[in-house]
Amino acid sequence: MTNAYQLDNIKVFYQQKCSLDLPQLSIPNQQCIALLGDNGAGKSTLLNLLAFLNRPSQGQIQLSGQAIESGLSPQQRRSIGYVNQQPFLLTGSVSSNIDLALKLQGIPSAERPSCIAKALERVNLDHLAKQTATTLSGGELKRAAIARAIAHDPAILLLDEPFSHLDQNHIQQLEAIIEQLAAQKDKTIIFSTHDRLQGAALADNTINLIKGKVTKSPLLNVFHGELSEHFFDTGNIKIHTTSQQQASHIAIDPHEIIISNGILSSSMRNQFTGRLTAISEEAGTIHLTIDCGERFYAIISPEALHELGLSIGKSVCLSFKSTAVSIF
Repeated sequence: MTNAYQLDNIKVFYQQKCSLDLPQLSIPNQQCIALLGDNGAGKSTLLNLLAFLNRPSQGQIQLSGQAIESGLSPQQRRSIGYVNQQPFLLTGSVSSNIDLALKLQGIPSAERPSCIAKALERVNLDHLAKQTATTLSGGELKRAAIARAIAHDPAILLLDEPFSHLDQNHIQQLEAIIEQLAAQKDKTIIFSTHDRLQGAALADNTINLIKGKVTKSPLLNVFHGELSEHFFDTGNIKIHTTSQQQASHIAIDPHEIIISNGILSSSMRNQFTGRLTAISEEAGTIHLTIDCGERFYAIISPEALHELGLSIGKSVCLSFKSTAVSIF
């Protein structure tokens, strides 16, 4: 199957600094992909490239197997829907905003009313079709912008930080919409988020970015600090590693963390005691959040949760090998 995107030797420079460095990146077709990373990791820069709003300083991007040299054809442009982090709607009704977008995409006027109705129904905003767009709440505005982006039925939908600045109720509504759109077999959904647990839960696959580069390491336990003589100092705790190379970031796979009710008699060099602050269930596994001076995420089985008798606020010990630490 042809990839939705193929990026080769991509570099983006901003004020003489390389903000994105991707030797090779393939983004599969017909999947839901989450771009994960902290602020400044390069998520928005990458999405702007995928939307062809900006061009890379060097390198080549292929869209559905076709190299894009100068610009998109009208057909290629219609294959992409894009919603930026702070979407803007014009004065007028929600429907009129979507109608204008369809007109600019070359959709015949006779077809536009049904396109608008279908898009608004998908985002649960059909009851606000005639409402003035400037009176919408933050969550309603995001959903209206998504309706505008999907009204012409693009094969690819790009969403830049769609959950930012929303309350929990609107976040849950938007998560349900993304899941519904991703369930369509012919769609590719790519969204960015700094919430790693949320991204992993919603997406088929994730792309992890740190300082403009893709890393294969999970981004659930990423720490900043300094490495010296095998110890990585975050400023709050010291983590033993197997490396002496220069590094400012480390990551620990949450599956590699052992949870116990007390310090283990073990050769593992990293053992920390902390307070259990959150427990959630996802896809048949239990996700734990533990405050040990730094916030750790661990993944265990439901059986382990029962055997350990874990509850919010309980003091627990987490342990992991030095070889479980990835260095950046």
